[in-house]
Amino acid sequence: MTGDPSSDSSNTPLISIGVAIVVVLLVPVVLYSVGPEGPLKVGDVVFATDRHRVKFSDPQIPQPQGYRGFCILESRVQLMIQKIDAVSRHVMVAEPIGVEKIDIPFCPPRTSVLLKPYQVTLKADLWGGLRDTLSNLVPLRR
Repeated sequence: MTGDPSSDSSNTPLISIGVAIVVVLLVPVVLYSVGPEGPLKVGDVVFATDRHRVKFSDPQIPQPQGYRGFCILESRVQLMIQKIDAVSRHVMVAEPIGVEKIDIPFCPPRTSVLLKPYQVTLKADLWGGLRDTLSNLVPLRR
């Protein structure tokens, strides 16, 4: 009775279960990426939205290392907010975290930089991180 067409329908519950599992795993990801951010506070860990040129909060410190008062902040770099301008809330002081090496012109570790609110976000760029991860797994062929 292996030629019976009713035996092929026994595989359909597995497909339904697989689709249900994928949906259950994707719902939190979608909700996280479209949810509101909330206000920025001192002590929050934020992520750079793109590659930005930022000024040092104290331009005299990094100059002996070869910097000229500014550095380049890479996309998705984590920063810890140290201070927010109480009056205008348009300037904040933050320190890159997770950066291990000094690579001129990129921002060195443990150095305070001046940021504007449009340069950071409270949520990591989920889709960009996923794209980078997949591109590392699948090498590009030229």
